[in-house]
Amino acid sequence: MSLFDKIKKYWPFGKLKMRAIGFERALTIDKQNVFIAKNVLQPSPADHELLVKVYASAINPVEIKMRRGYQNDGQFRILGFDATGEVVAVGTHVSKFAIGDLVYYAGVQIKQGAHAQYQVVNESLVGHAPVNLSVSETAAMPLTAITAVEILQSFGFDVTENVAIGKSILILNGAGGVGSTLIQLAKYLGLTVITTASRPESVTWVKSLGADYILDYHQNLHEQLMQIKHDKVDYIAMLQDTNSYWPLVLESIKPFGRIASIVETSGPIDIGPLKNIGAQFNWVFMFAKGNYGVDMSSQGEALNKIAELLDRQVIKSTLTKTYNGLNVENMQQATQDVENGHMIGKVVIIHDEEAL
Repeated sequence: MSLFDKIKKYWPFGKLKMRAIGFERALTIDKQNVFIAKNVLQPSPADHELLVKVYASAINPVEIKMRRGYQNDGQFRILGFDATGEVVAVGTHVSKFAIGDLVYYAGVQIKQGAHAQYQVVNESLVGHAPVNLSVSETAAMPLTAITAVEILQSFGFDVTENVAIGKSILILNGAGGVGSTLIQLAKYLGLTVITTASRPESVTWVKSLGADYILDYHQNLHEQLMQIKHDKVDYIAMLQDTNSYWPLVLESIKPFGRIASIVETSGPIDIGPLKNIGAQFNWVFMFAKGNYGVDMSSQGEALNKIAELLDRQVIKSTLTKTYNGLNVENMQQATQDVENGHMIGKVVIIHDEEAL
């Protein structure tokens, strides 16, 4: 290594910088400076990590919760848990990817996120990007697709065509990001899909994804299940308000059925009634594997399977809205879209024109 290279590597002023959008305090979304732009040090990949030039990133509800609960005042935090981009450097022990590969992934909560020009991510969490989708269509998929796959795995299923014919699933909140992906995967497995929606545009959306029955969540859901002769279902995916929907779950799950929730509780729930019918309840939190280093490669494998299904047009991207340009204004508006609580599908920010 030359003297110049040594100076560049070890001298702080020789390190590369990148642009990122983040925050330093837990401000509400209506504040002008809720997000700020900064030039920060560009990360370097560790042994098993990739350095990705991020082409596009999506906004997820988990980011709203993390921003609202932020306590490290003054420390710049970059969020973003959906990304697609190009591998520009690899760690010394990377074996699954090479420089120039197009990838997509969801990352982890314990590291800086994807709303930046570059990001490092463990290769086990990464999948090869679909080849037939735009960068915005691709960036919409990782977090919700992994979550949907892990919900189905908690029910005992791999993502295999027609493996669940004759079984039924109730998806509470079908029009959101996870629900939009889960509906499609459930249909691929052969499940009868029942979901909830209310607004005309939400109903149209979930119908386009393949939902067999659509219930109005403003009306009595159990009565509607009885009307469609599915007062008892095999599986229930709780993607909204676990506490409020719990009485319906207890009333509607079949003996030996399985329930999965991705939404934390606001108070205790009584799982006792599940015992005598042999039903099971599981939490699904896709970040747990990356946060704790457990079975991370299963998420990369899931993304490779999803990429195959997307390229074959078995399922479609859940992208519904795109912003061009990684800047404070777009970050605030895109986050506001999600924070309003009426978002259908996913919203994505394309980082620069080069990615279009």
